[in-house]
Amino acid sequence: MTRINLDFVALHTADLDAARQYYTGVLGFGLAASSPPNAAVFQSSGGASLAVRLPQPHEAQHPPFGAGVSVWFGVPDAAQFHQRLVEKGADVLTPPRPGPFGSMFSVRTPDGHTLTFHEVSP
Repeated sequence: MTRINLDFVALHTADLDAARQYYTGVLGFGLAASSPPNAAVFQSSGGASLAVRLPQPHEAQHPPFGAGVSVWFGVPDAAQFHQRLVEKGADVLTPPRPGPFGSMFSVRTPDGHTLTFHEVSP
């Protein structure tokens, strides 16, 4: 059996500049040293890389952005990170609560993607 590892996740956006600002200014993601045209790639400290990008003409938006996708990020302190995002104006869908991987909460991005943050041990 071939071992397959998740390498890259790209979320579509209708407004690349606004998405870049949200992911860096509100969520606190750092931009990677370089990104391809029509995309913003973010720094990764391990695991898969994440980008937001404008959809290509052949990529129909049915269902709409974010439908049917769960994207989870590990953070050292979910309650503290949640408070920081609240102060930055993030659209919190669920406040911190116990989940399958420890304390977790979810936010909705301006493009409608749901991002879940869960607490991981350092």
